[in-house]
Amino acid sequence: MLEKIPSVHWLAILAAGVAMFLIGGVWYGALFAKLWQRLHGYTDEQVKAMQQARPPHVFFGLMIFSYLVGAFVMAVMVVSLDLNGAFAGAVLGAFLWLFATTAIGLTDHITRTRPIAAYFLDSSYQLVAFMAAGIILACWR
Repeated sequence: MLEKIPSVHWLAILAAGVAMFLIGGVWYGALFAKLWQRLHGYTDEQVKAMQQARPPHVFFGLMIFSYLVGAFVMAVMVVSLDLNGAFAGAVLGAFLWLFATTAIGLTDHITRTRPIAAYFLDSSYQLVAFMAAGIILACWR
């Protein structure tokens, strides 16, 4: 699989990572900010304290870095599996989501006292973001 790294499309990786970031911004900003806050049990004061603890350049910088790493891994998989087209990319995104959200996210969720709706809100975002990244990477080869 590592021999496929030179074959990845770096602009597609950048586009997929930025897309995941922007989808998150819309999801957790414009669409579901207050719902996310309520489901996770955060007060306005706690949200402000979290924002002060992580300055925007650190918060957003690490977030974008993480999405670029994820897009890179997906790109290597796209090339290694020789995936082409939106459907193939969406399926890859859905499979990766299933692993990350169920195997990792759900086990994390069950150790907390948050309502299951918090898990579904976060999980739904991840599904959309993973599938979007997969579509970009499999279409832009």
